[in-house]
Amino acid sequence: MPYQYRIICLANSRKLSGRCVAGKVTVGDCAGAWLRPIGTTATHEITERDREYQDGTTAQKLDVIDITFTNTAPASFQRENHIIDDTIYWEKAGQMAVNDLAGIVDAPTTLWENGNHSYSGVNDRVSVEHLNDPRQSLYLIQPQNVTFKVSAEGAQFGNPKRVVRANFTYNRVRYALTVTDPETEQHYKAQPNGEYTADVSYFTISLGEPYNGDAYKLVAAVF
Repeated sequence: MPYQYRIICLANSRKLSGRCVAGKVTVGDCAGAWLRPIGTTATHEITERDREYQDGTTAQKLDVIDITFTNTAPASFQRENHIIDDTIYWEKAGQMAVNDLAGIVDAPTTLWENGNHSYSGVNDRVSVEHLNDPRQSLYLIQPQNVTFKVSAEGAQFGNPKRVVRANFTYNRVRYALTVTDPETEQHYKAQPNGEYTADVSYFTISLGEPYNGDAYKLVAAVF
């Protein structure tokens, strides 16, 4: 039986050939809970058509959206996943402002387990050995000391494509996480390689699906 939730969109990030959309439920018994709509393909990304409104525009960050689902689908540890009904248009019910996010911010002690670093990252991944049970895999946080670095991190390994990485502190712990927010990526990739200070109020942090034995922490949205 199809069911519907109204969410505020707190992530509309890049994923494979589509997007990873996530938000918090705004009304009803589940108000305040995270929800991640997932597509009907094997890789679960949300396509441009999936996130289309009836007028042809598409869902964006801070939109308040009514979405119809067919079933819950907790993929391994990501307990927030729900499969969309891809035959029904999403409906925009309103829009919130960045200032409205103060009332729904999360306050975890840490961004999951720390101490596991990729070649270019800091505290940016979690080993699958910690991911046996469903857990919260999304946070809206207030970062401190934010800079963005754009560089070809993988050039010496044969990958010349540029990456945007956010460096910040949270609860006095340093993180350096890959950014998958398309607008932020586009902005910094238009600049020369380097590190840039930024005035940021909030990040949505997502713990992504496992890759080569680790789940990566990603900056899925910048506000």
